[in-house]
Amino acid sequence: MQHLPALALSLLLALSIPMGAAFPAQLSIIPIDRPEGRQSYLELSGDIEVGDWWKFAKLLRQNPSISGVLLRSDGGSADDGLAIAKHVYENRLDTMVTDACHSVCAIIFLAGRQRYLTVDARLSVHSAYKQLAGWVVEDHLANGTVAWFIGHMGYPLAVARLWVSTASDQMAPITLEMNDKLKLGFIVIR
Repeated sequence: MQHLPALALSLLLALSIPMGAAFPAQLSIIPIDRPEGRQSYLELSGDIEVGDWWKFAKLLRQNPSISGVLLRSDGGSADDGLAIAKHVYENRLDTMVTDACHSVCAIIFLAGRQRYLTVDARLSVHSAYKQLAGWVVEDHLANGTVAWFIGHMGYPLAVARLWVSTASDQMAPITLEMNDKLKLGFIVIR
């Protein structure tokens, strides 16, 4: 466990790009030093767009040694994000957040076998929505799928409620206090 503080510091230094501006998701393979040794992680940073689940799945097939996913995203396509989360869950990959992971990115984070985050990482969620002819409307099908998937992964109902009850133009944080209270199982990297 001595390597975790160094891991957190090296990741924070390496990932110092601000999350303010929207940019398409970038997927790359990076090495991460873990207590059990150096491991290959798939880094997902940027906005998740239509077709990104396919790129993600392709990289997993091409790199069977990948053991985790480092996430830095403000969210994006609910469909592609959920498909990525399904791949993470089914392949029993670990997930890690050292910066910001919002919206559907947080679902991907929850899908991890082991979920690591730094004390200053930011996770937040809101209900799914879609834009139709200039209108923003709740996406009830996506919200139902999210709620089902959260339950399927074994999380308490309170987590699913947080997602579907937070308006699409709001953000509800998932905090370290919630991790403790709801026993979410996040491993905090200090």
